[in-house]
Amino acid sequence: MSRWPVQPGDKAGAMTNPIEPARKPASERRLVMFAAGSVAARIGALRRGIAPIMAWARLTGGSLRFNGSDAAVALDPQSGELLWPILIETISAIGVLGATEGLVEEALGALRALTDRAGDELAASPPRRPAVPGAEPPQIFVLEFLHHDLKPCLGRWQPRLARWRATGRPEADWPMRDPCRKDLARTRERLVERAWQLGMALGLPGIERLLPERPAVVPVLTVAEELAGAEAAAGMPPDAAVLKAGWQIYVEAATRIPMFELPSGPGVLGEAIAALDMLADATRAGLKAMPPAAPGAGTDTVQALALHLLNDGVQPFLLEWRPRYRRFAASERPEAKWGRAEACRAALAATIARCLPTIRALGRKIGAPPLPEPKCLADHAKDEAPLQLPPPVRP
Repeated sequence: MSRWPVQPGDKAGAMTNPIEPARKPASERRLVMFAAGSVAARIGALRRGIAPIMAWARLTGGSLRFNGSDAAVALDPQSGELLWPILIETISAIGVLGATEGLVEEALGALRALTDRAGDELAASPPRRPAVPGAEPPQIFVLEFLHHDLKPCLGRWQPRLARWRATGRPEADWPMRDPCRKDLARTRERLVERAWQLGMALGLPGIERLLPERPAVVPVLTVAEELAGAEAAAGMPPDAAVLKAGWQIYVEAATRIPMFELPSGPGVLGEAIAALDMLADATRAGLKAMPPAAPGAGTDTVQALALHLLNDGVQPFLLEWRPRYRRFAASERPEAKWGRAEACRAALAATIARCLPTIRALGRKIGAPPLPEPKCLADHAKDEAPLQLPPPVRP
């Protein structure tokens, strides 16, 4: 049984333009506007009366009919069955998008629900041959609604938000949150106009009590060039493969580099050198597992930070002290007998001090917990040049 009551005189396909407002002739409206009040008041009333029609014309590309009534449609039951649930879902989405304190994910979820509902209703209601020649079926309106008002915003922001969510960081830290909110606000204005058009097409009395005022201008999404500039300034979140490899490098660095005390005791210098050697291998493996950074991405990408940690942080120490320690270890004497142990210890402290800023920057990039401050290391190396290795010592 139909959910939509059949009105007397209903004609299938009589919806010549399903989104044109059903209003009195503009000439009648102008007569009422100018019947009383000052000139300024009359002009203001005229502007307020014409603004909704102008907004509709800009949204739909339709023609204004000042000499006759806007299209007063008579929907057949099938058209009512199609448009009524879409109107309900549209009003619900308008309410969610109007909550400025809500999450962007919730707003996009409301748009997804509306898109899915409109698509389902459209798929279940194929158009029939219109009774009026040249009339457009309401399915055309639903298709325009989907492709001009809903999918542009969803197609732009759903994948961007998904990439950010994959980083594990909260939505509040998303650098593109404000541009996304602006596009959502513009999409809400388009939904408001569409809801007005739907309500008028369905002949609902009191629709003005349910909906905000109709927009006076056509809201459009942020232009692509402006969006690209905002993304470049904010920095794109790394993708899943980069995050995984970056996390592995971060864990290796945070667990293999001593944070609070320089190693002391028999054999610990050899263990520290071996740990840095394994960190270098892990960093190289992680870099090979990542896709290359985008051209012009800058020096703060996960790839760039990992390369900096390897080439400028760990490798200078290993190239100088790994062969020296191996030659000493071949003598099978204890480390306490190594004449260059203190020089190696100082070089190790300088290396740690040089690597920590890069490791912290890498952690921030992937959303990892911060590292503690190595106070003891700072005290030990305060008389050294903390970001430079000691000059080479002849073996």
